[in-house]
Parts: sequence; structure tokens; C-alpha cells
Amino acid sequence: MLSERGEVEAAPRGLLRTICLLLAIPLFVGALTALIQLLAINPYPEMTRGERLDSAEMCLQRADAPQPDCQDFRPVSLPNVTTLERDTRVVNAHYRLSFDRPASDDLQAFVAPRVTDHARIEVNGIRMSPNSEPEGPLWHDWNRPIYGALPEPVLRPGTNRIDITLTQSDIGRLALYPVYVGEADAIRLTWLSRFAFRTGMVRMNIGLAAILGGAFFALWRMNRRGQGLGWLPLAMAGATIFGWQLAYPNMAPPGPWWRFASILAMHGTAYCLYMFLRDFFQERSQPAFVAVHATIAAGLAILLAGYPVLGVSAAGASFIGVAVAVICILWILLTTPLLARADRIALVLLFSLSASCAVTAWLDSFLAQQVVRLPLGQVAVTLLFAGISWTLVQWLVEIKRQRDRLSESLRDQVRAKSVELDEMYRALGRQKEKQVVAQERQRIMLDLHDGIGGQLVNTLAYLENSGRDDPVLRDAIEDALTDMALMIDSLHADADIPAVLGMIRNRLEPLLARHSARLEWNVEGDPRFDNQTRSGVLGIMRIVQEAITNAVKHSDASVIELHADDRNIWVRDNGKGFDLAAEADRPLSESGLGLKGMRQRAQNIGISLQIDTSPTQGTAIHLYW
Repeated sequence: MLSERGEVEAAPRGLLRTICLLLAIPLFVGALTALIQLLAINPYPEMTRGERLDSAEMCLQRADAPQPDCQDFRPVSLPNVTTLERDTRVVNAHYRLSFDRPASDDLQAFVAPRVTDHARIEVNGIRMSPNSEPEGPLWHDWNRPIYGALPEPVLRPGTNRIDITLTQSDIGRLALYPVYVGEADAIRLTWLSRFAFRTGMVRMNIGLAAILGGAFFALWRMNRRGQGLGWLPLAMAGATIFGWQLAYPNMAPPGPWWRFASILAMHGTAYCLYMFLRDFFQERSQPAFVAVHATIAAGLAILLAGYPVLGVSAAGASFIGVAVAVICILWILLTTPLLARADRIALVLLFSLSASCAVTAWLDSFLAQQVVRLPLGQVAVTLLFAGISWTLVQWLVEIKRQRDRLSESLRDQVRAKSVELDEMYRALGRQKEKQVVAQERQRIMLDLHDGIGGQLVNTLAYLENSGRDDPVLRDAIEDALTDMALMIDSLHADADIPAVLGMIRNRLEPLLARHSARLEWNVEGDPRFDNQTRSGVLGIMRIVQEAITNAVKHSDASVIELHADDRNIWVRDNGKGFDLAAEADRPLSESGLGLKGMRQRAQNIGISLQIDTSPTQGTAIHLYW
């Protein structure tokens, strides 16, 4: 956290940085505008198959002039611009241009690349311009080149004269630029290139504005979460309106109110674009917000008042709000943390170039002096569309990245859950298997208890009740009953060594009592071997059972000790022992399954078995792992 002193010191630095950035933005746009004009090609170059007419005689005629024809002609250079007073309604400017008839027999033509506003063109007194009826409505020619063929009867030997009469309606200025005369195919190519660059590009922008407006409206309808997308259809509507004024001036409603609407549409486009970027990049600077609204309101007030400001017409001065909005737009792009460095540079350059091209159009339209070589207003709109599209494309790309990250996260979760479900299914399968095994054990226990066990009990009862008691047979039957009880207990037992040893102790108590033997029990800790299983525990039970039974029946032991710790089990007795070597050499048919069975069980479950015995010290059996 910053200290209070640190915050106080940081605030002036942040304010100074903001002020420097806001001052640098118009300087950068101005420098970019100058650079564009320096690098721009000459818009009116010389022609190899034609002649450029860049000088003329000009005479102004006001509507209330007593003499309808001009008498006072003065030489002027082209381009020539005449700015009209605020209250002037209709003024004519007459230009006389002269050229020599070329020696070529090819068809000749002329082209006026740029005129303002309505043009009436005569060659040697013959009207050549269409839509120039004196009694008809004024035909606006200020955004399209005028082309006309010069057939053989029109031209005279020697010097020929072109008369161009310009009439203004509501533009506020008259302007004539160099005219070309020459071979028709070369002149037509010039006309086509100028038409494509000026009128054609503006019409293309209108189409783009309409298409983008529909797309932005659909995008806004699909996503209303506050990215400011609702401002874009409004901005495209404004671009369509003022683009229509440039591309189709003769199809626009007559009267000055439509010109006012087109200028208002330019203001609205800049305002909507600022609001879009402000909401899109979540910029919440209150001073910038207030400055944009205040200057746009002031500009509209100037436009409504209609009075020039500092020598600039009211229409030109009203763009102060648009200029402030553009500065704030570039400031948002420069300061937003939501853009990567490369994207920020690209967007700032696009919008700066658009602003610079718009400045050239403003200078060309509202300054009396000809300071712009090549106005690029139509290029400004195209670059503006490119900047907006770039912004939205980056947004959509980021959305796709977020969607991909979310999809990958969901896939990881699905994979984890699938593994978890598989493990659960396996656990359920194991649980089901355990249930089946438990049910089978229960069946075996019942069969042993009710079948063999019942028969052994009946046989023992018969011996007791018949009066023919056979001790050997009785012991055999009792041993069988004890062994069967241990088998049943083993089916109940879990994989736990102390519990199994406890069952052995309980089941062998009658056998020990019959032979007057005592079991000393000493189990410490929790005996457990590695990878312990139920079958391994049951194997240990069988080994311990065999060891105790042998000690009771064959060693005549009176004391049997059972000792166990974590990794050892001992069974010791004080009996007479036996010859271990001789017992190992006896064939299986004579020795039974006693010692060899114990060794085999120990080997199967992976533990070690050691037997120490002597006739005088008894027997000790050691299990360890």
C-alpha cells in the first residue's frame, strides 16, 4: 500500500503525464497529417497524351448584379477557391480556359477532376456538361469528376475556349481545379481513376457502413453485457448519412437542413465511437467524458448560430467537439491495460491515420487557402472501419482464447471425473466381488457346519452312548471337529494377524486341556507383513495351528509359548523335540504334510520359516518377514 505522502506525490505525476499525453496526441496527428501531404503524389500531374490547363480567367457574378454577363475577368491559377459570405445565397463564378487544338486525329475529350458546386461547361459556346439546365435544380458536382467527349464539329482550328460557370447552393464556397484536355482514351482513364478514388470509395464506405451496422446490431442483440456494442450501429448509421451526402448529393433531400443533418451525423459518429470505446475498454475518466459532451454541445451551438469563429465558417468551427472526441479516443487506446502492446500500436496507428486523413478533408473544406494537396476524407472513413473491425476482431479472438481455455479446463475436469467414475465402478465391482465371495463363504460354512460337522458330532455322540468308547477314534473325531472349526473361523476372519492368532487360541483350548498343556500368550504390537492379503494371513494361521498341534500331540509338551511382534512370530515348547534331518529325509507318505506343508505355505506367502529342535530343549518355530 502506498503511504499518504506517496499518494500525494504520485497524483501530480499522474496528472502531468495525462496532460503531456493529451497534448502529444494532436501534435502527433498534426505531424502525421503533414507527413501524409509531403508523401502524397501530385494529384494533378502532367499528361503525355493530353494537356493540363492550370490557368484561367475568372469573374465573379452575384445574384443581384445588374449586368448578367461578367465583364471584369482577371487571371487566376488553378486550383482556385472562393469562399462566400454567410448570407450569400447564389453566386456564379465564370472561368475561361484556352487550349490549342491537337494535331492528332484521335477523338478528343476533357475532364474536370474536381469542381464545386454546380458546373456548366461550354466548349466554343456549345454546352458539354449534362444536368445543367438554367431553369432546373442545381446539380451538385462537388464530389465527382466531370467527363465529356469533344467531337470533331466542336473543335476549331487553332485556339479553343472552355467556359465553366460554377454556381453554389449551400456549400459556401466555389472551387475549380486543373482541367485536362487530350485523347479520349487517356482522358477517360483519368476520369475513371478519379471517380473510383473519390465517389467510388465513398460509395464503398456507404456499403460497408450498412453491412457493418447490421452486423454490429446483431452482435449487440446477442451480447448486451455492457461492452458498449449498442453504440456501433448508431455510429454506422451516422456514417451512412454523411456518406450519402458525399456519394449521392443529387439524391439527397433539397434544402440546407440536409446539410445540417449530414454535419450532425459526423458529430454523432465521433460521439458514438467514443462512447463505444469508453464502455468497451471500461474507461471511466470523468473529465474526458465531460469534455467530450461539453465541446460537442458547443460545436452544435456554433453550427446553429451560423457565425464564423476565428475566420473559420460555423460548419468548420463546429468540429471542435469531434476533435476532442478523437483525442479522447486515442487517449483511451494509449492508456487501456486491456490491449496487448502490438494490438495497441496497431489500433493507435489506424485511428491516428484515420484522424489525419479526416484533418486533410477538414482543411480542404473549410479553409480559404489551398493548403492541402490531396484531401483523404474517404480514406479516413475506410481506416475508421478498419480500426473498429480490428478492435472487435481482437475481442472475438480473446473470447475464443477464453473459450478454448474454458473448454480445456472442462475437458480436464471431465477426464478427472471419468477417471474417478472408472475407479468408482472398479470399486463397486470389487465390492460386488467381495459380496459374492462372502456369500460363497457363508454357504461353505453352513455346508461344513450342517454337513460334515453334524456327522462328526453324531459319530462322537454314538461312541459315547454305545458303550464302546475308543480313545483313538474319539481323539481323531475331536481333532477333526477342532480343525473344521478353525476352517470356519478362517472364512469369517479378516486379513488381520492378531485376530487370527486369537481364534487359534480359542479353538485349541480344548485340545490343550485334554493333554494337560498350557499356552503362554504374548502378542506385542500389530504383526503385519508387506502386501498383506487374506490368503497370506490364513497361511500363517495354518502354520501356527500346525506348530501348536504338533507340540501337543507329538512332543508331549506341557508349556507352549506363542510370542509375536510387528515382524516375527515364535512358537516354542518344552517337549522332547525330534531329529530335524531325519524328519526332512522321510518320504512324504511317511512324514505326512506337517513340516513340509509348513515350509510350502511359508514359501507361498513370501515369509521365512526357521525350525530349531533338539530332544532335550523342545522345538522352536520362527516366522519372520
